Formats: sequence, structure tokens, C-alpha cells
Amino acid sequence: MAGEIQVNRWLLPARDLLVARGDFGPLFEAYVEHSRRWVGDPDGLVATMMRQGLAAAGLYLTFRALDENTAWTINFAEPPLNIFITSDAKTGKVVGRYFDQHVKTVDYNRIFVQSVRNVGRPQQSSVRVKGFDVLSIFEQYYALSEQSAARFFELGEHRFMMLSALPDADDAWLESLTTTEAASLLQAEECREIEGRKVSFGCSCDQQIVFKTVSSIFADKEAELFGEDDEVEVSCPRCGIAYTMSRDDFIPPENG
Repeated sequence: MAGEIQVNRWLLPARDLLVARGDFGPLFEAYVEHSRRWVGDPDGLVATMMRQGLAAAGLYLTFRALDENTAWTINFAEPPLNIFITSDAKTGKVVGRYFDQHVKTVDYNRIFVQSVRNVGRPQQSSVRVKGFDVLSIFEQYYALSEQSAARFFELGEHRFMMLSALPDADDAWLESLTTTEAASLLQAEECREIEGRKVSFGCSCDQQIVFKTVSSIFADKEAELFGEDDEVEVSCPRCGIAYTMSRDDFIPPENG
């Protein structure tokens, strides 16, 4: 697996908390290498946002059911920017990309979240958020949409931590924690380590999946897709890998 890492997890009974922590350095290296090849070289603020988003998603998935897939789109008003991150709890994969062209915005920042399991309907929500710190945006989403509180911390040297509140946790105390205080929680004697999980950077797309998706989007617009060409370059919306699609690869609506 590209950039595979170990996310360790603990239960802190005294505070009714679940804790996850990992060194995401190898995963970030895999993302940057992938992005440079297919999407563009992330730098400056975008690089920081993607690093935080991938870490938050990687920590998050370690507490989810193994049949759950979650996707986050953070839409920034100014500058116009979309940060897109997905996680697959079964495979332990996280993947993401950014969009800085042709981005539709409103006059505030917002996050869209879709969660899908093998059983049941997709769950969708969107909330208004503030700032550019992606870890803070994930916390804002939890506060407004989830049934429990959570905090995300960047500990330095590519190490990140997530604290997930159980039903009897003190949310006010959790909200007041500093990074130093959060990092010291694992020194408590009653802190019990539970099974860790592997997380890696990667997408589940392949040529057939991308062609089918593009054919569905352009179901009645084949001429618009190809124009006067016999081939077009299409890319996976999740990771940006490009594929060459010919007219023979197009799946007409009646055969889809």
C-alpha cells in the first residue's frame, strides 16, 4: 500500500474518550508524489489543508464500521477552492485532491459530508464553517452534525491525534484542551491500548469505473464530451488519475 502507516488507538475510561494517533509522514509523501504527477504540485496553504484533511480522515476512519465510506468536500468562498477527501474504512484508504478552477461558491465557507454503508441509504449533511484550518473545520462539523464531540490535534513532525468523545465525556473539558494537554493524555495509567488499524493513501478507481462514471454523467451528451475527437482524456474525480477514453469506450444510456 502506498504510504501505509499504523494508527494506534486507546481507550481512556476516566475521561470517556477514544484516542487515535499516527505518524502520517509516509502517507503525505505518497500523496504529494501522486498529486505532482496527476493534479499539480500542492504548495503553500493548499498543501497544509490537504495534509490536515488526509490526517483527519485517516484518524476518523479508524473509529468507523468497516463497511463505511465517507466523503468530505470543503468549499471555500475566498479564494475559491474545494478540498475533497474520501475514506474507506474497510480498506483503510484515504485519498483526496483540490480544485482551484471553476469552483462555485457562496459568500461563506461550508462543508458537505456524505457517508455510505453497505446497508441503508447514504447520509448527507452540510454545515457552514469558519476559517481555513481543516482540523478546526472537522471539529466544527462534529459539533453541528454528529452525535458526539471530537478534537483533532497536529502534534508536530507529521504526527496527528484525534479525541472522540463517548456518551459520558465532558464536552466542555474536551473543548478546552490545548495541544500539549492532549498529547499528555496517553501518559495516564488507566489509558488502555486497543487494536490499531492500517491507513494508506490510495484510490479504488480503475479505467472501467471511470469510463462508466463519465458515460453516466454525459449519458445524452456524447457529442459534447468528444466534440470532433475520437478520444478524450478523463480523470477520476477522487484522485485525478487520467485515462484516455475513446468513443468505443463510451457506454450508451440504454446499455448502462
